[in-house]
Amino acid sequence: MSAGNRGHPAARQEQECSPGREEAAVARVLIVDDTDIVRKALEKAVRRMGHLADSTADSVEALAMAVRDPPDLALIDFRMPTMDGAELWEEMRSALGERCPKVLFVSASPSEEVARSVERSGHPAGYVKKPFHLDDLVRVVTEALAKS
Repeated sequence: MSAGNRGHPAARQEQECSPGREEAAVARVLIVDDTDIVRKALEKAVRRMGHLADSTADSVEALAMAVRDPPDLALIDFRMPTMDGAELWEEMRSALGERCPKVLFVSASPSEEVARSVERSGHPAGYVKKPFHLDDLVRVVTEALAKS
């Protein structure tokens, strides 16, 4: 393609659809947060990123959802009634083994507190501090999904 044709709409489309360009894979993300507004904001952000989002306010239901259809990533509120985020992650790891998703904890608690609490059960893919900025969430989710 000559340099003079690059501005033409057909040339731009050819560049955008070139086989060398990799498209981001669509991931399934499970969102677990007992605060409705936070859960809905996370869902909206994940969907805008082009991923599929399932959500629940209940950690026990989240475990059942993950076992039934394991997600690629779980965004889990650290402090929840019934079962906190660390306990939910431990249960998911026990039930799913190798199929356990990567986990990002979402919490207003200081990151050191979260880190100490999950240290005994392993290392999460990351941490999102509430209130979160959309740019930070996108970065952390993208990085977590890129890790193998």
